[in-house]
Amino acid sequence: MKWIDVTLPLRPEQPAWPGDPPFVYRETETIRGGGSSNCAEMSLSVHFGTHLDAPYHFVEEGATIDEIGPDLFVGPCLIVEVPEAEKLVEPEHLRRKVPRGTKRLLVRTRNSAFIRDTVFHTDYTAFSEDCARFLVSVGVRFLGVDYFSIAPWEDPVPTHTVFLGSGGVALEGADLSGVVPGAYELLCLPLKIAGSGGAPARVFLGTE
Repeated sequence: MKWIDVTLPLRPEQPAWPGDPPFVYRETETIRGGGSSNCAEMSLSVHFGTHLDAPYHFVEEGATIDEIGPDLFVGPCLIVEVPEAEKLVEPEHLRRKVPRGTKRLLVRTRNSAFIRDTVFHTDYTAFSEDCARFLVSVGVRFLGVDYFSIAPWEDPVPTHTVFLGSGGVALEGADLSGVVPGAYELLCLPLKIAGSGGAPARVFLGTE
């Protein structure tokens, strides 16, 4: 099986969600500086870069990232493309593309053209509240998108509340720019942070 890494590299140039702390990486010891090894420290938001949202992020009694079993993070995954969606992905964009019973879904949008930009785009494409309800109704429990939120910039609460409130998880910041729509095997590895509503993740898509 061939594996495609759809994880954005953690780097200081990458924009954080406005208001969140930026990513900081600092070497604390280097061999060239006379140390016995190369060591470093970092600081970042749990929602920086390619990351996973747990229900607790928007649902007070929702599961935290460490409480979610690995079966949701590994398995068959469908990738669809909706280039026609501008600001919002609506149910009509997905009805014919997402069969009932689809558990894991990644959606490629026009965001893939600027996912690696060093400035934050507030006009990204996201899912409407109605679309979140539709996806829950057909069985989607793992929803991924090619920008830093499944919800629109102007009002992020409704879409998150509907999808995460159903017990689903959201992968945000996936780099789908080089991925062809179709069926894949998903391997998503979020950090196991106790009590957290999110975590950075390494994400791979497998194909024959």
